[in-house]
This record gives sequence, C-alpha cells and structure tokens, in this order.
Amino acid sequence: MTLYIVTLYSEQYFQDVEASAKACVEDGGGIWRGVQEGEEYDLALFDSPKTCTTLALKTTEITPELVKAKIKVSNEKFRRAK
Repeated sequence: MTLYIVTLYSEQYFQDVEASAKACVEDGGGIWRGVQEGEEYDLALFDSPKTCTTLALKTTEITPELVKAKIKVSNEKFRRAK
C-alpha cells in the first residue's frame, strides 16, 4: 500500500466515525461541536441545549442513550449549583 492509500483510508475512517458520533449526539438531544482527537482515544464533543455546557464521550462508546444520560446528569448538577 502506498502512503496515499493509507492516508485516504484514514481520512475516510475518521469521517465515518465523526458522522456516526454526530448522529448519536443529534438523536440524543445534544448540540454537536466536533471531535477532539487524542493519543489514546477521540472524544465527541457536544453541548447541553439547556445549559450550553460542553460535554464529551469517547467516539468508540457513544450512543444516543449515553448522550441523553450525560446531558441529564449535567443539567441536574448545573441546576443544583445555582
């Protein structure tokens, strides 16, 4: 394989992961912000629509249900802190 092909597959994989994570965030009620690449794992970043708090889940573990749960817990913490 040439470096070009490896790079092309890498970019396509990242686009698929990003599209999948974005769909989970939107289905889970969050506001999509993007992917933060890391050395060990990448994070899907999204905001709570009520508090505008930025939250994150691993792109390899994200589901709409986890997004909903993360937003719910964050909103409760935000409400109690007021």
